[in-house]
Amino acid sequence: MLLLGLVGCATPPSQRPMLDGSPWPLDANGQPIHGVTVLLILVNYRGVPAGVCIESSSGSDVLDTSAIRRLTTRLFVPEMKYGFPATSYVRVPVAFGMPEGSVGPLSAFSPARECIPRPVPGITQAELRLSESPVVKISPVSGMVPGTNSPWPMDEHGHPVTLTGYASVLVDASGRAVTVETLKPGIYPAFSAFASQSLAAMTFVGSGEQHWENVAFHFNAGSGTEPPH
Repeated sequence: MLLLGLVGCATPPSQRPMLDGSPWPLDANGQPIHGVTVLLILVNYRGVPAGVCIESSSGSDVLDTSAIRRLTTRLFVPEMKYGFPATSYVRVPVAFGMPEGSVGPLSAFSPARECIPRPVPGITQAELRLSESPVVKISPVSGMVPGTNSPWPMDEHGHPVTLTGYASVLVDASGRAVTVETLKPGIYPAFSAFASQSLAAMTFVGSGEQHWENVAFHFNAGSGTEPPH
């Protein structure tokens, strides 16, 4: 995935404004503040940033806010998966007044952890719904994986397994599933079977174009099963 435009500022700051046009912040000695903000941006299959959080702060709220304002109001080139656009995350380092080569390039990736989301300027609720991943929460029913004849798997300590898995679904223009990728990680056959059954029954929002959707499955030891939302 590539960003259309500048990622950061490679030359030392002077009296010029920052990325979003606001004045450059100064420290207690009147010197421009330097730093690197690393953003995790959720980009939908239309290239619109639909969610953002800060993986690594520059140490300055002003710099972090400037990075969010600038980069979440630009369009991205969406990631292509088997020839079709897909919703995905991108990691974007934003360097404020840092030397050339001090940060690496932006890159598409799967986040290993959640981070606190921030509002994205100019994104409508309709656009946000297009990029939000449906979430299915599953818990054991009478010790079994719902919809299967398999007992809920146990870990090495004899406790019910808790796992989050992700699946990708190629959806046609009307919202019907065309192709389903297996649950990842797929180390428990019963969980994969439940995921396959759920995905086959899902209807997605018709967008007028074929694209990939992501679905998260949260297998936990609570009670009850929640439908996707």
